[in-house]
Amino acid sequence: MHISATELNKRPGAMLDNAMREPVIIEKSGNPSVVMVSYQRYKELEDAFWGGMAEALEKTASWASPEESLNFLQQD
Repeated sequence: MHISATELNKRPGAMLDNAMREPVIIEKSGNPSVVMVSYQRYKELEDAFWGGMAEALEKTASWASPEESLNFLQQD
């Protein structure tokens, strides 16, 4: 669903209800500006993003051995 910022200001409750079911794209000056989604969907997207970042890092990271980790932690 695409709406203008003016429409959002006229019917905020209805737009919040719509955002619970589907993303609401809010346009300003005719251009997409903001997307309103339910909090549950936001958390799903955030988890997917950070999960993907962790997977990418896992592929390229060099890991410290247990001994290296212990030595690092024991440094003053």
